[in-house]
Amino acid sequence: MTPADQAIARACCADLYQSDVARMLFGDSIHPGGLALTNRMAQLMGVQPGDLVLDLASGPGTSALALSRVRRCRVVGVEFGAQATAKARDRLIMQPGGALVSFVRGDAEALPLRSGAFDSVMCECSMSLFPDKAAAASEVTRALRPGGRFGLSDVSLAPGSLPEELSGTLGQMLCLVDALDVNGYVDLLESAGLALLHREDASHEVTRILDEVEAKLGLFSAWSVATGWGDGDSSILDQAPGLIATVRKLVQDGILGYWVFVAENPD
Repeated sequence: MTPADQAIARACCADLYQSDVARMLFGDSIHPGGLALTNRMAQLMGVQPGDLVLDLASGPGTSALALSRVRRCRVVGVEFGAQATAKARDRLIMQPGGALVSFVRGDAEALPLRSGAFDSVMCECSMSLFPDKAAAASEVTRALRPGGRFGLSDVSLAPGSLPEELSGTLGQMLCLVDALDVNGYVDLLESAGLALLHREDASHEVTRILDEVEAKLGLFSAWSVATGWGDGDSSILDQAPGLIATVRKLVQDGILGYWVFVAENPD
Protein backbone atom coordinates (compact mmCIF):
# COMPACT_ATOMS: atom_id res chain seq x y z
CA MET A 1 0.00 0.00 0.00
CA THR A 2 1.41 3.39 -1.04
CA PRO A 3 1.57 6.31 1.43
CA ALA A 4 -1.34 7.92 -0.42
CA ASP A 5 -3.40 4.73 -0.15
CA GLN A 6 -2.57 4.50 3.56
CA ALA A 7 -3.72 8.08 4.13
CA ILE A 8 -7.01 7.34 2.36
CA ALA A 9 -7.50 4.17 4.43
CA ARG A 10 -6.90 6.03 7.70
CA ALA A 11 -9.35 8.76 6.71
CA CYS A 12 -11.98 6.21 5.71
CA CYS A 13 -11.66 4.37 9.03
CA ALA A 14 -11.90 7.63 10.96
CA ASP A 15 -15.00 8.69 9.00
CA LEU A 16 -16.56 5.27 9.48
CA TYR A 17 -16.34 5.45 13.26
CA GLN A 18 -17.78 8.96 13.26
CA SER A 19 -20.78 7.86 11.20
CA ASP A 20 -24.36 7.73 12.44
CA VAL A 21 -24.37 3.98 11.84
CA ALA A 22 -21.43 3.30 14.15
CA ARG A 23 -22.70 5.57 16.92
CA MET A 24 -26.24 4.21 16.77
CA LEU A 25 -25.13 0.58 16.83
CA PHE A 26 -22.11 0.75 19.11
CA GLY A 27 -22.40 3.94 21.17
CA ASP A 28 -19.37 5.94 22.27
CA SER A 29 -17.49 3.02 23.79
CA ILE A 30 -17.61 0.78 20.76
CA HIS A 31 -15.00 -1.83 21.62
CA PRO A 32 -15.96 -5.22 23.09
CA GLY A 33 -15.95 -5.19 26.87
CA GLY A 34 -16.57 -1.45 27.09
CA LEU A 35 -15.15 0.48 30.02
CA ALA A 36 -15.03 -2.60 32.26
CA LEU A 37 -12.41 -4.11 29.97
CA THR A 38 -10.63 -0.76 29.77
CA ASN A 39 -10.27 -0.79 33.55
CA ARG A 40 -9.18 -4.45 33.52
CA MET A 41 -6.44 -3.63 31.03
CA ALA A 42 -5.35 -0.62 33.12
CA GLN A 43 -5.00 -2.93 36.12
CA LEU A 44 -2.89 -5.35 34.11
CA MET A 45 -0.75 -2.43 32.90
CA GLY A 46 -0.27 -1.29 36.49
CA VAL A 47 -1.48 2.27 35.85
CA GLN A 48 -0.90 4.35 39.00
CA PRO A 49 -2.19 7.74 40.16
CA GLY A 50 -0.18 10.49 38.50
CA ASP A 51 1.03 8.30 35.62
CA LEU A 52 1.07 9.73 32.11
CA VAL A 53 -0.91 7.47 29.78
CA LEU A 54 -1.29 7.65 26.00
CA ASP A 55 -4.58 6.48 24.48
CA LEU A 56 -4.10 5.64 20.80
CA ALA A 57 -7.14 6.13 18.53
CA SER A 58 -8.98 7.75 21.43
CA GLY A 59 -12.15 8.48 19.43
CA PRO A 60 -14.63 10.70 21.31
CA GLY A 61 -12.59 10.34 24.51
CA THR A 62 -14.77 7.88 26.42
CA SER A 63 -11.97 5.59 27.59
CA ALA A 64 -9.48 8.39 28.23
CA LEU A 65 -11.88 10.32 30.45
CA ALA A 66 -12.99 7.21 32.34
CA LEU A 67 -9.42 6.00 32.84
CA SER A 68 -8.32 9.34 34.24
CA ARG A 69 -11.29 9.48 36.57
CA VAL A 70 -10.94 5.92 37.90
CA ARG A 71 -7.14 5.61 38.00
CA ARG A 72 -6.41 9.30 38.77
CA CYS A 73 -3.82 9.41 36.02
CA ARG A 74 -3.02 11.93 33.32
CA VAL A 75 -4.10 10.90 29.82
CA VAL A 76 -3.27 12.16 26.34
CA GLY A 77 -5.63 10.93 23.64
CA VAL A 78 -4.45 10.84 20.03
CA GLU A 79 -7.12 10.50 17.34
CA PHE A 80 -6.86 10.76 13.55
CA GLY A 81 -10.46 11.89 12.98
CA ALA A 82 -11.06 15.63 13.23
CA GLN A 83 -14.73 15.27 14.23
CA ALA A 84 -14.00 12.75 16.98
CA THR A 85 -11.18 14.92 18.33
CA ALA A 86 -13.46 17.95 18.46
CA LYS A 87 -16.15 15.93 20.23
CA ALA A 88 -13.63 14.69 22.80
CA ARG A 89 -12.49 18.24 23.51
CA ASP A 90 -16.10 19.36 23.94
CA ARG A 91 -16.72 16.54 26.41
CA LEU A 92 -13.57 17.48 28.27
CA ILE A 93 -15.04 20.87 29.14
CA MET A 94 -17.99 19.20 30.86
CA GLN A 95 -15.94 16.51 32.63
CA PRO A 96 -15.05 16.99 36.32
CA GLY A 97 -11.31 16.67 36.73
CA GLY A 98 -10.88 17.07 32.98
CA ALA A 99 -7.67 19.05 33.48
CA LEU A 100 -5.87 15.70 33.69
CA VAL A 101 -6.83 14.82 30.10
CA SER A 102 -5.94 16.34 26.74
CA PHE A 103 -6.73 15.37 23.17
CA VAL A 104 -4.49 15.76 20.12
CA ARG A 105 -5.29 15.13 16.49
CA GLY A 106 -2.58 12.92 15.07
CA ASP A 107 -1.57 9.72 13.34
CA ALA A 108 -0.79 6.63 15.45
CA GLU A 109 1.81 5.66 12.85
CA ALA A 110 3.69 8.97 13.27
CA LEU A 111 2.89 10.30 16.72
CA PRO A 112 3.29 14.05 17.29
CA LEU A 113 4.73 13.33 20.74
CA ARG A 114 8.20 13.23 22.27
CA SER A 115 10.01 9.96 22.86
CA GLY A 116 10.04 8.20 26.22
CA ALA A 117 7.37 10.46 27.70
CA PHE A 118 4.72 7.93 28.75
CA ASP A 119 4.40 5.47 31.60
CA SER A 120 1.78 3.50 29.69
CA VAL A 121 0.15 3.35 26.27
CA MET A 122 -3.18 1.72 25.50
CA CYS A 123 -4.89 0.89 22.23
CA GLU A 124 -8.40 -0.58 22.18
CA CYS A 125 -9.83 -2.32 19.11
CA SER A 126 -7.86 -0.06 16.77
CA MET A 127 -4.54 -1.72 15.94
CA SER A 128 -6.45 -4.05 13.61
CA LEU A 129 -7.56 -0.97 11.63
CA PHE A 130 -4.14 0.66 11.21
CA PRO A 131 -2.80 0.29 7.65
CA ASP A 132 0.81 0.07 8.89
CA LYS A 133 0.65 -1.85 12.16
CA ALA A 134 4.42 -2.24 12.41
CA ALA A 135 4.87 1.54 12.27
CA ALA A 136 2.22 2.04 14.95
CA ALA A 137 3.81 -0.57 17.23
CA SER A 138 7.23 1.04 16.76
CA GLU A 139 5.74 4.41 17.70
CA VAL A 140 4.34 2.85 20.88
CA THR A 141 7.83 1.66 21.83
CA ARG A 142 9.27 5.09 21.07
CA ALA A 143 6.65 6.84 23.20
CA LEU A 144 7.15 4.57 26.23
CA ARG A 145 9.74 5.21 28.92
CA PRO A 146 12.00 2.27 29.83
CA GLY A 147 9.86 -0.13 31.82
CA GLY A 148 6.67 1.44 30.50
CA ARG A 149 3.83 -0.84 29.49
CA PHE A 150 1.59 -1.18 26.47
CA GLY A 151 -1.98 -2.50 26.79
CA LEU A 152 -3.55 -3.74 23.56
CA SER A 153 -7.04 -5.18 23.15
CA ASP A 154 -8.24 -6.24 19.73
CA VAL A 155 -10.12 -8.68 17.57
CA SER A 156 -8.23 -11.81 16.60
CA LEU A 157 -9.00 -13.73 13.43
CA ALA A 158 -7.51 -16.88 11.93
CA PRO A 159 -5.65 -16.04 8.69
CA GLY A 160 -7.76 -16.26 5.53
CA SER A 161 -10.95 -17.07 7.43
CA LEU A 162 -12.98 -13.89 6.92
CA PRO A 163 -16.06 -14.61 4.79
CA GLU A 164 -16.47 -12.41 1.73
CA GLU A 165 -19.71 -10.96 3.06
CA LEU A 166 -17.81 -9.47 6.01
CA SER A 167 -15.18 -7.70 3.94
CA GLY A 168 -17.23 -4.49 3.68
CA THR A 169 -18.52 -1.79 6.02
CA LEU A 170 -19.85 -3.96 8.85
CA GLY A 171 -16.65 -5.97 8.86
CA GLN A 172 -14.71 -2.73 9.27
CA MET A 173 -16.99 -1.59 12.09
CA LEU A 174 -16.32 -4.88 13.88
CA CYS A 175 -12.54 -4.53 13.34
CA LEU A 176 -12.45 -7.73 11.28
CA VAL A 177 -11.13 -6.76 7.88
CA ASP A 178 -7.42 -6.59 8.73
CA ALA A 179 -7.30 -8.27 12.14
CA LEU A 180 -4.38 -10.54 13.09
CA ASP A 181 -4.48 -13.84 14.90
CA VAL A 182 -3.17 -14.13 18.46
CA ASN A 183 0.34 -15.08 17.36
CA GLY A 184 0.29 -12.24 14.86
CA TYR A 185 -0.25 -9.68 17.64
CA VAL A 186 2.47 -11.29 19.76
CA ASP A 187 4.89 -11.15 16.81
CA LEU A 188 3.92 -7.52 16.18
CA LEU A 189 4.71 -6.53 19.78
CA GLU A 190 7.96 -8.45 19.93
CA SER A 191 9.12 -7.13 16.54
CA ALA A 192 8.67 -3.61 17.96
CA GLY A 193 11.05 -4.48 20.81
CA LEU A 194 8.37 -5.06 23.46
CA ALA A 195 8.38 -7.99 25.88
CA LEU A 196 5.03 -9.75 26.29
CA LEU A 197 3.94 -9.96 29.94
CA HIS A 198 0.35 -11.14 29.71
CA ARG A 199 -2.32 -12.22 27.28
CA GLU A 200 -5.95 -12.89 28.13
CA ASP A 201 -8.86 -14.29 26.15
CA ALA A 202 -11.90 -11.97 26.26
CA SER A 203 -13.69 -13.51 23.26
CA HIS A 204 -16.99 -13.71 25.16
CA GLU A 205 -17.13 -9.92 24.87
CA VAL A 206 -17.59 -10.22 21.09
CA THR A 207 -20.75 -12.26 21.63
CA ARG A 208 -21.97 -9.70 24.15
CA ILE A 209 -21.49 -6.76 21.77
CA LEU A 210 -23.24 -8.73 18.99
CA ASP A 211 -26.21 -9.21 21.32
CA GLU A 212 -26.29 -5.46 21.95
CA VAL A 213 -26.06 -4.59 18.25
CA GLU A 214 -28.77 -7.08 17.38
CA ALA A 215 -31.08 -5.53 19.97
CA LYS A 216 -30.52 -2.07 18.53
CA LEU A 217 -31.16 -2.98 14.90
CA GLY A 218 -34.93 -2.75 15.17
CA LEU A 219 -34.75 0.69 16.77
CA PHE A 220 -32.20 1.81 14.22
CA SER A 221 -34.41 0.68 11.36
CA ALA A 222 -37.30 2.74 12.72
CA TRP A 223 -35.00 5.74 13.17
CA SER A 224 -33.74 5.50 9.58
CA VAL A 225 -37.30 5.48 8.23
CA ALA A 226 -38.38 8.39 10.44
CA THR A 227 -35.38 10.54 9.54
CA GLY A 228 -35.12 9.60 5.87
CA TRP A 229 -31.59 8.35 6.38
CA GLY A 230 -29.74 7.97 3.06
CA ASP A 231 -30.09 4.87 0.93
CA GLY A 232 -26.32 4.65 0.58
CA ASP A 233 -25.89 3.17 4.04
CA SER A 234 -29.33 1.63 4.56
CA SER A 235 -28.20 -1.64 2.97
CA ILE A 236 -26.26 -2.29 6.18
CA LEU A 237 -29.56 -2.67 8.02
CA ASP A 238 -30.76 -5.29 5.55
CA GLN A 239 -27.51 -7.24 5.66
CA ALA A 240 -26.74 -6.92 9.37
CA PRO A 241 -28.84 -9.79 10.84
CA GLY A 242 -27.27 -12.38 8.56
CA LEU A 243 -23.79 -10.95 9.01
CA ILE A 244 -24.15 -10.90 12.80
CA ALA A 245 -25.15 -14.57 12.68
CA THR A 246 -22.03 -15.28 10.64
CA VAL A 247 -19.80 -13.49 13.15
CA ARG A 248 -21.45 -15.31 16.03
CA LYS A 249 -20.67 -18.67 14.36
CA LEU A 250 -17.04 -17.62 13.86
CA VAL A 251 -16.76 -16.92 17.59
CA GLN A 252 -18.42 -20.22 18.50
CA ASP A 253 -16.01 -22.09 16.22
CA GLY A 254 -12.97 -20.37 17.76
CA ILE A 255 -12.04 -18.67 14.50
CA LEU A 256 -12.72 -15.16 15.76
CA GLY A 257 -11.93 -13.84 19.22
CA TYR A 258 -10.98 -10.83 21.28
CA TRP A 259 -7.75 -10.71 23.27
CA VAL A 260 -5.97 -8.44 25.72
CA PHE A 261 -2.19 -8.16 25.63
CA VAL A 262 0.17 -6.35 27.96
CA ALA A 263 3.81 -5.82 27.00
CA GLU A 264 6.72 -3.90 28.45
CA ASN A 265 9.41 -1.69 26.96
CA PRO A 266 12.56 -3.28 28.42
CA ASP A 267 14.95 -0.54 27.27
